[in-house]
Amino acid sequence: MPVTLMPKQKSILRQRRLFKPALWIVMATAALYIILHIEVPLLRQYTERNYFRTIPFLIFPHIVAGILALLCGPLQFSYRLRHRSPKFHRVLGRVYVISVLIAAPLAIVLAYNRRIPHMMPYFFLASSLQASTWIVTTVAAFLTARNRHIQQHRQWMVRSYAVTFTFIGIRVLVQFPFAVPHTGANFSLEIVFVTFMAILLSDIGLSWHELFHRRL
Repeated sequence: MPVTLMPKQKSILRQRRLFKPALWIVMATAALYIILHIEVPLLRQYTERNYFRTIPFLIFPHIVAGILALLCGPLQFSYRLRHRSPKFHRVLGRVYVISVLIAAPLAIVLAYNRRIPHMMPYFFLASSLQASTWIVTTVAAFLTARNRHIQQHRQWMVRSYAVTFTFIGIRVLVQFPFAVPHTGANFSLEIVFVTFMAILLSDIGLSWHELFHRRL
């Protein structure tokens, strides 16, 4: 027997349908801008290319795994994909988890290896916190999926991908130098701030209905 929705319930569902694609469009636009206008030009700089040549077995797996996680994440949130091809959804989920478990530890190693005098040890500590949060949220998403706690799995996946997207969020923040110089300890604090906000905003988003709507 079909369920009849109240007008208020219909309004909430309509808002969700509009919000989700709008959010993905904003995130995709930010990612494309950062990759094309920040990261690609950076890779062309002689000093960066010379530095990367000294650590090819660290930087390239980190980059490839990070890009895979960034690209796999949105597909994991597709309702149609989950229901039409659950096997592919699970395979893609494993690719995402493995990518994070490669990229995150390498981020810590790279932060330690990049000994910039005015940024150590702040940068190393901030990067370690970010990478550790990424690992914890991703492992929690994997364990809840394996144990069939689907609702909790989705929540942890939201948190995990929010931390994945801090790679873009930090670089977006750096484009606005009106607050403080993005150097040394300040930049390290921004990494911590963006990581914290990723978790906080994720939880607010997950609890949005309970926070702002009474039970019908």
